[in-house]
Amino acid sequence: MNNKVLCLTHSQDYYVTDLMSASLAKLNLQMIRMDTDTFPLSIEISAQQNVDGVSGSIRIAEETHKLSEFAAVWFRKNLHSNLTSALAGKTLNQATKESTVAKNAVLYALESIFWFDSPFDIQRAENKQLQLILAKQCGLIIPNSLLSNSPVAVKNFYYQENGSIISKMLTPLTNFMKSTKSFVYTSKVEEKHLANLDGLKYCPMQFQQEIQKEYELRVIYVDGYYFTGKIATSAITDDKKPDWRRAKQEDFFWQAYQLPENICQKINKLMNKLSLNFGALDIIRATNGDYVFLEVNPCGEWGMLQKTLDYPITDHIAQCIKNNIDKGHLHEQ
Repeated sequence: MNNKVLCLTHSQDYYVTDLMSASLAKLNLQMIRMDTDTFPLSIEISAQQNVDGVSGSIRIAEETHKLSEFAAVWFRKNLHSNLTSALAGKTLNQATKESTVAKNAVLYALESIFWFDSPFDIQRAENKQLQLILAKQCGLIIPNSLLSNSPVAVKNFYYQENGSIISKMLTPLTNFMKSTKSFVYTSKVEEKHLANLDGLKYCPMQFQQEIQKEYELRVIYVDGYYFTGKIATSAITDDKKPDWRRAKQEDFFWQAYQLPENICQKINKLMNKLSLNFGALDIIRATNGDYVFLEVNPCGEWGMLQKTLDYPITDHIAQCIKNNIDKGHLHEQ
């Protein structure tokens, strides 16, 4: 049996990748790491098509791996090629575009083996509107929401919700589960902001009913298992900090938490509808006792939960990969 698992990540990704390599090794699987942003400067790829099918290889750190040697792919991040150290201007733009297309073409030649998770499923699941629709179908409570680039629509929504709404981006600006200078936080919309919404025409945003929260939860879903962290209230009770990531590190900490079984069942239905084996979900426990679904990140971070709460998340991911390799699982389009 082939025992190589290709890990698609980026050059600044540490800690969880080391943990994952160890977890796979315990199952006699070898993790081969590919930092996607370093292609093509540090990585060589080749793929050949003929009547017998597709063959090819990936050369990383002076070691060549045939595509046929990989039994599974662990998908964390697939970043654009970074050629800024070698090229500039139009040449840089075109080379980056060509490199990204070439890289993806070779990687997708591996579509017949098991992916944790498939990039096609991830791309579909990242649609926040689809998430809300499916979450509601699965019986989860969702906040009233508006996606718009219309200042008039946002103003109407603000007054509809009695002046209690928040705004947030549709896509993340960071790959890390921690505060960064470039991160755009979830923010409370105040009446004074309604006069300065012209920028929406260039960048639509998501607006949601602000839920009166008792506390927030980060739920890591791995193939039917749940690892939940409760965020200490000191990080979220300040009205100026509706997003806990805005708080200083010393202002919050994680606590282990057990989700009710009925909520787990509803999440399980949602993840099946999204065709995901993994997801990082954000949920609010409202002051009225409801569990309110906010969103799921198909490639969300979870290293802080494993480190702080000693959750065996990497072991469960590795076991899911091993189980599907043993079953000879093929990804079904």
